[in-house]
Amino acid sequence: MPLVQIVHCADLHLDRGFGIADPAKSSARKDDLNQNFNRVVEFALKERPELFLVSGDIFDRVHPSNLTRVFLTESIRKLAEARIQVFMVAGNHDVPKMAPLSPTAIDVLGSAGLATVFSSSENILHRVFECGQMRVCISGKSYDATRAYGNPLATTRVPLLGDINILMLHGSLRGLGVTTSIPEMADQNPFHPDDIAQGLTYLALGHFHNYFEREHKGTKIINPGSIEKMTWAEIQETKGFVWAELDRDTATSKFIPLETRPMESYEVNLTRDIDDVSGFLLSHLRTIADTEKLVRLRVKGVLTPGQYGKLRVNEIYRASREMFFHLSIDRSELEVEGFGRLFLERIENPREAYAKRLDRLIAKANNSDEIAFLSRVKELGEKYLSE
Repeated sequence: MPLVQIVHCADLHLDRGFGIADPAKSSARKDDLNQNFNRVVEFALKERPELFLVSGDIFDRVHPSNLTRVFLTESIRKLAEARIQVFMVAGNHDVPKMAPLSPTAIDVLGSAGLATVFSSSENILHRVFECGQMRVCISGKSYDATRAYGNPLATTRVPLLGDINILMLHGSLRGLGVTTSIPEMADQNPFHPDDIAQGLTYLALGHFHNYFEREHKGTKIINPGSIEKMTWAEIQETKGFVWAELDRDTATSKFIPLETRPMESYEVNLTRDIDDVSGFLLSHLRTIADTEKLVRLRVKGVLTPGQYGKLRVNEIYRASREMFFHLSIDRSELEVEGFGRLFLERIENPREAYAKRLDRLIAKANNSDEIAFLSRVKELGEKYLSE
C-alpha cells in the first residue's frame, strides 16, 4: 500500500539570543540553530517526503531579525521547489501576546505561496488533497495567546475528511506519562488524551522541548522536541526531528538525532581553608577548558566573609572567555558565614520574577475571588512582559 511520508520538526527558536553578551558568540549560537534546521531541510531534500511539518515556535521572538527571516524563507523555498509541501502553525513565541490576532512573522511564507500556515488561534483550519492513491486531510491551530491556560481542543472540531487525517498543534499534552523538563510549559494550552478526536491518524505536536511518542485510540502522537538545547534543564536530552510514514491503518516513525553544542555542568565545593577562592576556581576551570563547550559551574559550600570578599566573579568570567564558548556560574547554593545564602534564587528575566511574585500572592489568597483576580493579573502581566 502507498505511504505518505513526513518530516516533522518543531521548536526551532530561530534568532534566539541565549543571553550571551558577546555579539560574536551570540551570533555563533544563533548559527547553531540555523545549521541544525539546515540539516533537517537537507534530510528532507534527500529523502523527498510528501509533507514537511513545523509545529510552532519557528522563531524565538515575535519580531525576528531580517537576516533570520531571509534564512528561513530561503530554506522553505528549497523545499517548495522540490515539491515538498510545507505546513506550519505558530507557537507561543511566534504569536504577539498583546495583539494575538495580528499576522505573525511566518505568515509571509503563506502569502508568498511557499507554505501553508494555519495561523488562526481560534479555529482549526484544514486542507484536503490527493496524495498518490490516498486522500489526506491536514489541519492545524496556532497557539492561543488570548487563552494561554485554555484547552485548544475544547471549542473546535477536528476535521476528519481524509483516508489519512493529521492535526498540528502547539500545546501541552497532559497524561500518557508525558513530562517536560521545563515544568511551567505544561500550563500553556493544555489538553488531555480524551480530547483527541477518534479517527485522527497523526497528531503533530510542538511546545515541549523533549521528544516523546505515544499512541492513543489509534492516533500516533509525536512531539519531536527542539532542534537544539535551549536551557540547562535540557542538558540530558537528545535533540532531533521525526521521519514518519502513514497509511490508512498504520503509522510508523523514526527519531532522527541532531548534533548539538556540548553542554557540561560541574560542581565545586568551597571550604574555609581556601585562601584564594578566585584562583582555586580558575585552576579548576583550566582543567576542563574547551572552547566549544557551554559550561555551568555550580559553586557550593560555606565561606567566611573574608573569603567571599576575595571572590572576583567578573575576573573569572573574563578569564573564561579564552577557555569556553560560554561560562555560567551558579552561586545559589553558596553560603557566607553570618549571612547565609546571598543568591537564594536565580531570576532570569522580569517576566519570571513577576510570575514568582504573583504565585506567592496567590498562595496566600484567602478566597476564590481573590485567587481568580490575582490569576488574571498574573496572566495579563506575563503577556505584557513577554511581549
